[in-house]
Amino acid sequence: MRLLYSGKTKDVYEDGPYLIFHFKDTVLGREGKEDSGSNEVIGEKTGKGSVVLRQTEFFFKLLEENGIKTHFIGRIDERKARFLKAEKIPLEVIYRELAYGSFLRRYGGWVKPFQPLGIVEFTLKDDRLDDPLIAEDAVVALGIANREEVKNMKETTRKVAGILREFFSSKGLRLVDFKLEFGRLNGELLVIDELSGDTMRVAKDGRILTREELLEVIG
Repeated sequence: MRLLYSGKTKDVYEDGPYLIFHFKDTVLGREGKEDSGSNEVIGEKTGKGSVVLRQTEFFFKLLEENGIKTHFIGRIDERKARFLKAEKIPLEVIYRELAYGSFLRRYGGWVKPFQPLGIVEFTLKDDRLDDPLIAEDAVVALGIANREEVKNMKETTRKVAGILREFFSSKGLRLVDFKLEFGRLNGELLVIDELSGDTMRVAKDGRILTREELLEVIG
């Protein structure tokens, strides 16, 4: 295996036609407070990498069972898993079922916590720029993705929202928001990277579940 890069939350290795992700115990945050949407590493939490991998395995399998293609192949051990090697599109596609987090900070005074939204946003995945919002027309104009791909990413994200909404509703929980990343492989778009408590928020009785509480939900 060859190390491709060492990221904030995972190391990525090349293994023939596959990628091997090694999930780290690093925690992201802002001003010393944990925030998985941040780009700053503020410390480590023992076992965190294993929790994120178990959740990613569960949710990617849930998506596959419901017709959403992902690049997940299988878990290797508690911290490593094998994925198909796809061309990464440098975007985060965010679905906001309810208003929370950065959406409240961005539009304070115009929106209330947990206000229903049902919207899709795009951000440019670039740590140097702190992952700014990007308009769909700009995505196309900059050659990041073509218009058909933008349409497909939005449609897939809404389908994923429906799958997650139904799953969490069956557990007495509310989907708040999540983010996806996409890649290209043999002319198809796949959901890539991860889907876990680090990339989604779920609420019960007006309180956001912790990563560990979400693990208990999936068993």
